[in-house]
This record gives sequence, structure tokens and C-alpha cells, in this order.
Amino acid sequence: MRDVLEKAITETAAVMRGVKPDQLGLPTPCRDWDVQTLANHLLQVATALSLAGRGEPVPGELWGRELMADGWADRFESLAAPAVPAEWAGMARVGEAEMPASVVAAMLVSDAVLHGWDLARATGQEYRCDPEVAELTYRFVLETGEQGRQMGIFAAPVPVARDAALLDRALGLSGRDPRWARPLSPRG
Repeated sequence: MRDVLEKAITETAAVMRGVKPDQLGLPTPCRDWDVQTLANHLLQVATALSLAGRGEPVPGELWGRELMADGWADRFESLAAPAVPAEWAGMARVGEAEMPASVVAAMLVSDAVLHGWDLARATGQEYRCDPEVAELTYRFVLETGEQGRQMGIFAAPVPVARDAALLDRALGLSGRDPRWARPLSPRG
């Protein structure tokens, strides 16, 4: 798990560092979120990963915090990477829920991957997803997709070819269209 986490963090951090200040208001594949809101969410994910990796509870109010500040792109990796434990064992608390730490790790990796892809698409970058990372993300979305849709986390699945890359299939299951392209107008 450590290796997969590190690969996901590294790629998403690279995309975050590639965001230009004039791109913060651009639309993203996440309906109602612009680049700045999405980047803030990724900082929330990195903070949650850091807390959970140290065995600390992840407070529910974290998801409402504004974390954007100078150096935000580098903070994603500096928050998340050192907190990746050699093994994710035992239980972890996220908000009011207690769940296996390995499930929390898979959830946070998937969140970083899906939103890292969103950020890359919105800012004209490429998202390079390691095959192991793509497999973990696909399995997580496949196993939790229906619950995610009921909670409003995922949209209705987007049809994707059965032989498509695992990342594209995970994107489709999460309600994202792997062919999404930024509209020509800033808010279009």
C-alpha cells in the first residue's frame, strides 16, 4: 500500500504544481467546483491522509476548511507523503465513522487520483496514473460506487468501453467522462 500511496501522491502533487494562478477560476469536471475549490479539496485530502497515517482521527469539519495559501501546491505533497505508514493496519476514524485503516487509505488514494485527474483536465495537463494506482482506484470505485452515488459523492456512471484503461473505467464509474474537455469560455 505504501508504494501505491506514494505514486498517487507524487503524480497529483506534480499536477498541483503545474496549476498557474490565472487558472484558479477555470471550471473542472467536478460540477460546481472551479480549480481553486478543487485544489483546496486536495489539500483537505492530504491533511486527512496525514492525520490518518499518523493514527489520528480525521475531524468531519476538515472538509469545510479553506486551506489555500501561498505555497499550496507544494503543501499537498509535504502534508501527505511523510505520513504514509509502512502498513495501514487497524482502524481509523474519519468524522464519526470508524473503519479499517486500509479502507481509509484506499478512499484517500482514490480521492487524490480522481481529483488529480480532474485538476489535470481542467488545467490542460496530463495525468499519468501508475497501473497499480489505477487498479486500486478502480476496485475502490467499483466496490463503493453505489454507496457513493447515494451520498452524492459520485454521479451516475458514464458508459466506458469494457476494454478501456482501468483509470478511464474508474472515472466512468465515478460519474466522470474520460473525454471531458474544458469549455472554451471560462464558465461555459
